[in-house]
Amino acid sequence: MSYQRLARRLADDPAPAVTTLPDGSIDRYCRLSTGALDPVNRRTTFAREAAADGRKGFDLEPRFVEPGGQAVNAAQQVYALGARATCYGHLDDPEPGRDVFVDLPFETVSMGQAAKVNVLDFVDSDLLLVEASPDLTGWSLADLREAAPLSTAFGVDAVVCANWVSTPGMAEAFHELGAAAPRRVPFVFDPGDVLGGDLDDHQELREAVRALGEGVDAVLSVNPTELRALAAALPAPPGPPVDDEDRVVAVREAFDAAAVVKHGKQAALAATGEGVVRVENPTVDAQRQVGGGDRFDGGLAVGLGAGWDWPVALACGNACASYYVATSETASAATLRTWLADRDLA
Repeated sequence: MSYQRLARRLADDPAPAVTTLPDGSIDRYCRLSTGALDPVNRRTTFAREAAADGRKGFDLEPRFVEPGGQAVNAAQQVYALGARATCYGHLDDPEPGRDVFVDLPFETVSMGQAAKVNVLDFVDSDLLLVEASPDLTGWSLADLREAAPLSTAFGVDAVVCANWVSTPGMAEAFHELGAAAPRRVPFVFDPGDVLGGDLDDHQELREAVRALGEGVDAVLSVNPTELRALAAALPAPPGPPVDDEDRVVAVREAFDAAAVVKHGKQAALAATGEGVVRVENPTVDAQRQVGGGDRFDGGLAVGLGAGWDWPVALACGNACASYYVATSETASAATLRTWLADRDLA
């Protein structure tokens, strides 16, 4: 039912204005090989071979380069659905004479140098080898103010903000933004890989999101592994037996967020002020691991920015992510409608 309603909504050409920020990367997709293993196509194989006695190295063969980063990927999905996307990112290509971002079809504003990422897109999971952007690690809300007035950057229908783990200044920015945001809009926040942080790191994250929620409707968007890490680090984690519904509810309460969303292969789950909403995911054969969560965030932001209810907004995120991992392409509204109909979902 959610996907049938989504198809009808997509036919109306949704056109909310969505801002994404603040990262950006040059993603170099690579093939890995070693000895007789050509290619090494599973992460489990890579881990086994890396630990093997006598294994000294691997051959890394670049295959192609494309613009990336969570903010860029989300903006690509927003634009593809017909909405108005503006990406305030770190989009300066450090390679002389090259600009991998120049052909992006939506409005972009760069705040500094992009990160460089070697992507090992194994069939079972991905692995990113990152050379961080020196500008992103030093980013603050003042950098965004130099790029555009906050009334322009945040005077939109929805926001996607991502990559907390690579942006140390985001905590202070959230505290500032809670008091300075010009409009209360859905603010989809995907912190990225929060695994391995200590309890102080998690407390800083919770306090920042609570402060952010003073000015916007903070929607925390995480994958299943990240959700488990956030729940385990709570001062009073949910006790066993525990499932992901318990976790999203507990994390939402601790973060004082408008909603907490888990996006995964099987389903999307949202704890909201009205209760928990679950929307099953279309089943696909994954061709690509990297970037699906970012398409989910973009689709979710379009749905929330357009005023759709939670089941339809989650269905939009699911459909965008599933189509992308199945095809390696970012779906337009018309493409999604056809794809859903072909799968007897609409």
